[in-house]
Amino acid sequence: MKVHLVSLGCPKNQVDSELMLGFLARAGAEPAPVEEADCLVVNTCAFIDRAREESVETILELARWKARGPARHLVVTGCLPQRYGGELLAELPEVDAILGTGELDRIVEVVQRLDGRREWVAGAPPGYLYPATAPRRRLARVPYAYVKIAEGCDMGCTFCAIPAMRGRHRSRPVADIVAEVEALAAEGVKEVVLVSQDTLAYGRDRRGEGDFGDLLLALSETPIPWIRHLYLHPAHVHDRLLAKLARARALPYIDLPIQHADDGILRAMRRGVTRRRMAEVIAGFREALPGATLRTTVLVGFPGEDEAAFETLLEFIEEQRFDRLGVFTYSREEGTPAAAMGGEVPEEVAAERSRLVQETQDRLAWERQRALLGEVVEVLVDGPSQDPAFAWEGRTPGQAPEIDGVVYFRGSRLAPGRFVPVRIVEVEGYELVGEPLAR
Repeated sequence: MKVHLVSLGCPKNQVDSELMLGFLARAGAEPAPVEEADCLVVNTCAFIDRAREESVETILELARWKARGPARHLVVTGCLPQRYGGELLAELPEVDAILGTGELDRIVEVVQRLDGRREWVAGAPPGYLYPATAPRRRLARVPYAYVKIAEGCDMGCTFCAIPAMRGRHRSRPVADIVAEVEALAAEGVKEVVLVSQDTLAYGRDRRGEGDFGDLLLALSETPIPWIRHLYLHPAHVHDRLLAKLARARALPYIDLPIQHADDGILRAMRRGVTRRRMAEVIAGFREALPGATLRTTVLVGFPGEDEAAFETLLEFIEEQRFDRLGVFTYSREEGTPAAAMGGEVPEEVAAERSRLVQETQDRLAWERQRALLGEVVEVLVDGPSQDPAFAWEGRTPGQAPEIDGVVYFRGSRLAPGRFVPVRIVEVEGYELVGEPLAR
């Protein structure tokens, strides 16, 4: 059987897609372009409105390919079927089967039983955690790989539907994650990016195995050159953790989603922190990891966000001077506590606030970016450049893959996965241009 898989959404979804491809390949299925596949699979995202719209549009596009042939089956997996279940089969008759987030290891079983039957496999609640021994077929031949250290979330932020799609927090064993990272290093991977819904909650459900800091210390003993971690909730930060992070061999890159800075909005979001506490946490990270790149995300337009609350957020951004910042507008998610709150912010107001946040961030960040002119930085070569003016592109320790921009440069004796010293000669917003230096 020939299978074509489309992966949508976040890096955590990408890991799931690579695992499904691995299970299918072990069963004898071959990856194929959409026009040659017997079975079409789309791994969906349903985090916010735009993600759901993209998922439905992709399903319909694949359905059109199925109608033209040779594909005979269309399978929808991931967050959309986990959240909406049998509604998808009723609303989209083109779909032959759906598979939830906690049943991805059953993808082979579902695909092999699709002879004229419609299948629905969506565990409630999801419970699957992949082991290091699970087969995995990476989607891109890049020198980095995502490693999911846990699944689910217990925080209960009022705007978020993740617990409904991913279940409660479950951590993988330390030894299992170490084994996966060592195997990736043996394959030639140079950077692992640790991901989960709530990374700093790691280990809370596994007594005796330590916390996220202990995991990082264990991974520091592996041969992988770069270790990066994403999604650190500020409510989980304490001095013991900071001390472990300072000792660990991980990149000085902190992804700390604050979401807001007004205490009233933070309470309504159930974030478990105050503006003052977040300032203390940020100061703690900067003291423990001098020179670290600090990234955050914020959410504007949350119910009840008035002008004073928004101004408080802008003031906090000015005060903290994040290196990277992503801004999202509130999306009303069915079944979440925030969906029943009053005080909705008009869409046009939320959009304008999003623009003002990004404008403020760009002014602050680009000033620091320009200070990189003339500096020599270590760059991991990702591969050929997407800009035809340059031969290669790569990233510094302060640039997470697929998020933070890249460094463009020329060179004739380079290859993906190499580390090269690069002198920065041009700064264009968040993109850098450099000249590789001989070692």
